[in-house]
Amino acid sequence: MIRLVVVDIDGTLTRWRGDLLLSIEAIEAVRMLEDRGIRVSLSSGNSLPVTVGVARYIGARGPVIGENGCLILYRQRLIHVCRGRPGEDLISKLTSIGLRESWQNTFRFHDLSFNAPQGREDLLVEGARIAREMGYEAFLSGYALHIQPAGGGKGAGLLKAVQLLGLDPREVLAVGDGENDIPMLVTAGYSAAPSDADDRVKRVASYVASKPGGQGFREVVEELILRQTT
Repeated sequence: MIRLVVVDIDGTLTRWRGDLLLSIEAIEAVRMLEDRGIRVSLSSGNSLPVTVGVARYIGARGPVIGENGCLILYRQRLIHVCRGRPGEDLISKLTSIGLRESWQNTFRFHDLSFNAPQGREDLLVEGARIAREMGYEAFLSGYALHIQPAGGGKGAGLLKAVQLLGLDPREVLAVGDGENDIPMLVTAGYSAAPSDADDRVKRVASYVASKPGGQGFREVVEELILRQTT
């Protein structure tokens, strides 16, 4: 039985992959779950303040997981899943090849985000290679390159959220669209992805929606949860 839904934001609650506007259908699905006593946790590569803001205004009441699993806020308690932060030597190397730090890095504790100039997405792949060679974890979200100390990831964040709620990972449905979502998809008992998710995500998801983005999330909720509880 699913008691917690852990869901990505960008590309999963937005209208489609690459879009930044929240899907009305996805927001309605979050409210339907919460009204039925199924908690919803947002798990995002965004900084915690951004993720908490989205969660508050759409009505997701589960632990909020930011920085790709490195940081959690639950009942006004701040929990650090990761330790440390990428060093200035790495930042210098990434900026020297043309990557730009995200404005959100000022508000991040552990996971740093980098963007590439338009048309130079190859720099994100090169940046990930450099970070991994220096001993860091690197994730491509489809929106940015994320780098963090070893030991994080959305899978680790999901496990901590489950512990806080006294649940079992087998009672969790994880939904996401990007490479950085794969660790939480393989950790949860149930997993799903929108139709426009990264092909690597669709290969590990147990259910792939027929619709993109937030419409796909709404479909997942209706097919895997609401029809089983009505």
